[in-house]
Amino acid sequence: MENHTAGHRERLRTKFIEVGPSALADYEILELLLMQSIPRKDVKPLAKGLIQHFGTFAKVIDADYDDLLAFNGIGKSTALSIKLACGINQTYGKHQARKKTNLGSYFELADYLYTKLSSLKHEEFHAIFLDNKNNLIKDECLFKGSVNSSAVYPREVAKHALKHGATSVVVAHNHPSGDPKPSVQDDLVTTELLAALRTLNIRLIDHIIIGEGEHYSYATSGKLK
Repeated sequence: MENHTAGHRERLRTKFIEVGPSALADYEILELLLMQSIPRKDVKPLAKGLIQHFGTFAKVIDADYDDLLAFNGIGKSTALSIKLACGINQTYGKHQARKKTNLGSYFELADYLYTKLSSLKHEEFHAIFLDNKNNLIKDECLFKGSVNSSAVYPREVAKHALKHGATSVVVAHNHPSGDPKPSVQDDLVTTELLAALRTLNIRLIDHIIIGEGEHYSYATSGKLK
């Protein structure tokens, strides 16, 4: 390895260790990741090229394995490293949420849901079941596919809420299109869920729709009254 490349790598590692990731640009974080599988090459151009090609750092991490392999300069081990980083991020977010005894903070809950749902290429409908102190009981993916107003949705959510002894529920799903704006079907599902859970004296705290870089909350929009 040329001396300037080795020196750059060492400076980047030192900066990350001593100051933290907030001091590094997105492409520098990606450089550090690429360095793990490409030991003897200047990877800065590759890191910048990946971000330019896919659009953002997050989209590089979320990219499909085959799409990464199709990019010039990315081999199987590097593509695997990038997908492993994506998996680590999702697993960490899941365990952080489980570790917290209370999910009463809207912002923590929204961050957790964004980590779990934002990278999916298909729709998933999740229900988070809570006790009367907002302690997490269970987080379940109940449906995969387009959300619609079929009666199966309120029935299944209510059935699982009773099974877990939940006193309140947060539901969430993602829009793979990236736009979190609720559809007419989303509104119908929310209305039916609210009514079905109220008959069981179970509170629907929120319905959160995850998009790309943003989300929509029925609660903060005043639509759960």
